[in-house]
Amino acid sequence: MFGYVVVDKPSLRIREFDYYRATYCGLCHAMGECTGCLSRLTLSYDMAFFVLIREMLEGTEVEIVKKRCVRHPIKAINTIQINDPLRYSAYVGGILTAQKIEDNINDEKGPKRTVAQICKFLLGKMEREAEFTYPDLWDFVVDKLEELADVEEKRIASIDIPADIFGDLMACLLSLGLEGDKKLIANKIGKRIGRWIYIVDAFDDYERDRESGSYNPFVLLYSGQDFTDDNLISISKMLEAELSMVYSAIELIDDEDKNRSEIIKNILCLGMPARVDKVCNKQNKKEKTKKSKQEIDE
Repeated sequence: MFGYVVVDKPSLRIREFDYYRATYCGLCHAMGECTGCLSRLTLSYDMAFFVLIREMLEGTEVEIVKKRCVRHPIKAINTIQINDPLRYSAYVGGILTAQKIEDNINDEKGPKRTVAQICKFLLGKMEREAEFTYPDLWDFVVDKLEELADVEEKRIASIDIPADIFGDLMACLLSLGLEGDKKLIANKIGKRIGRWIYIVDAFDDYERDRESGSYNPFVLLYSGQDFTDDNLISISKMLEAELSMVYSAIELIDDEDKNRSEIIKNILCLGMPARVDKVCNKQNKKEKTKKSKQEIDE
């Protein structure tokens, strides 16, 4: 479900890109420390964004140090020194990855299921450490994903119901341990980011789910028909509205680290909208290809 929360790299200043890369590397080192060396293979840009938001909410003053790793064994590179937001994000990533693997084991068949079982075995330490460190959070995520699975099983023709469930999950993950206004802001950001991720993922998977018969609210809402231009515009505006609310919440946070805040704004205003445009173009291209084939057949 992840892979959509990315930066627009060409628009970043050099110092901002260096900071973003240092955050990504810091998370990688934190994962190695908290959830095991193999868990670092599951590192994602989505969780780097999660780190930036948590650091911003907590007002974390980061320390950049030079470190080597397996990927950079000779030349040490700038890395954010492991801090509390990085550790917490490492465990959150472990919980989400473990649940995704479990979901694949239950849903997939053949080679894909075998691959998921191998991943579960190899990432056993990650699963154990994440569940042991945050047992209540682990149970909450399991409950929310079961609630989402129930909606899928009932094939409810609504985008808001499953998106709200995933939004509630992300709101809890982002706000855990925070208090007062910071907790309220974190809840709003998490809720809207979670909704955005669910909606864009369903949008992206429309064709595949339509062909396989898997649950997809858009397939049910549009009766499996091809997207029209009006459909694409409507969905794009829906996703734009979610990001607009995230941005308004971000503006309420007073963060002295300008590199961090500029990277977050880059992701919200350029990176994530670019992913939506890419999905829209893909869907539009499929529609035009089908129409061309129909015209040729006629």
